Amino acid sequence: MKWRTKEALYGYIFSLPMILVFLIFLIYPIIMSVYYSFTNYQPLEAQKFNYTFDPKEAIEFHTGYFIEDAPSLEELKSVFDPVSFVEVDVGVNLDENQKEAIRKYFNVDLLLKDFIENKLDIEIKISDFMKRYMSKESSLFSKYIPDFVGVNNFKRLLKDDLFWTSLWNTILYTIIVVPVQTLLAVILAVAANLKIRGVNFYKLVFFIPSITSSAAISMIFLLIYSKPGILNRLLVTLSGGRFVPIDWLNEPKVALFAIMMMNIWTTAGYFMVTFLAGLQDIPSSIYEAARIDGANAWNTFWKITFPLLRPQILFVSIMGTIGCMQVFDQIYFLIKNLRNITISFYIYKNAFEYGRMGYASALAFVLFGIILLITMVQRKVVKEEY
Repeated sequence: MKWRTKEALYGYIFSLPMILVFLIFLIYPIIMSVYYSFTNYQPLEAQKFNYTFDPKEAIEFHTGYFIEDAPSLEELKSVFDPVSFVEVDVGVNLDENQKEAIRKYFNVDLLLKDFIENKLDIEIKISDFMKRYMSKESSLFSKYIPDFVGVNNFKRLLKDDLFWTSLWNTILYTIIVVPVQTLLAVILAVAANLKIRGVNFYKLVFFIPSITSSAAISMIFLLIYSKPGILNRLLVTLSGGRFVPIDWLNEPKVALFAIMMMNIWTTAGYFMVTFLAGLQDIPSSIYEAARIDGANAWNTFWKITFPLLRPQILFVSIMGTIGCMQVFDQIYFLIKNLRNITISFYIYKNAFEYGRMGYASALAFVLFGIILLITMVQRKVVKEEY
């Protein structure tokens, strides 16, 4: 084996654990999400054939006869409807193909005979039960397969008012938060880069919010933004009692902006570290030459510092945009009305509250496309080199 081939083989062997993690936890979910976006997949239905039930008890409920009082086989057959039994008493939602298969191939005689002979006094999985009593087509009841609906989910979202509301809220959130947090992070980084006393404490104070639990921060701001909270009390005091307290999180006109302010405060310190690393890479000789040429602090910042931070600005703007487009946790904890939700929260609502995983996957696919498009535009507009 040639050395280059052997080297490549060893490299792939050592990289294999990370490659598998990447494929299993990133690529596979993306592929399945795309597939589900073209189906009516419902998570509550996915495990329906794996549930267990008591067939003896189900038959007693269906026929109205306890096993001790069971009549003859023919009498039981006269009151037994296999489709109704499986759908109502066993508790399985059936499509038309499954109903037709049960009508043709369900072995009613064998089931009722086992009931009369008291052979059903056990818990059994639904898929095993159907396999035992279906002479054919038992595979229809072994695994949940969602119906393929084509582009219906995408047509549906075009007519969904909540989709457009959540998309607009997300875009507005991104347009305001990303520039403000980026500019604030640059200013904080420049200040943190100064050789002044106590600068390390200053860095710590602004960085702590970025490593604090989002849930904890949300609970703190819930107290701050509440109607009897600190913010309203402060504003009332400063205005001499003229300010009317606002329910910041329940008032649709201000709720989203309140979350924006919280997010900017939380993330600016994190991106400050990125810009601080970029500032420390700028040679001090450039600033010395600028001072010799008579450049003031303002000109130095806009003509030297800001242009040389373009790689960091591109990184921060892209990561900030992705984070804002996917914002979920603060909305989940603090927003109580649907007029201020973001698209990530609406995806969650559809997937885990409304049971519409297929539709939620279509929403997620659209969000992925929007983020990809914005990222490509950012890379074109903001050049890494000056």
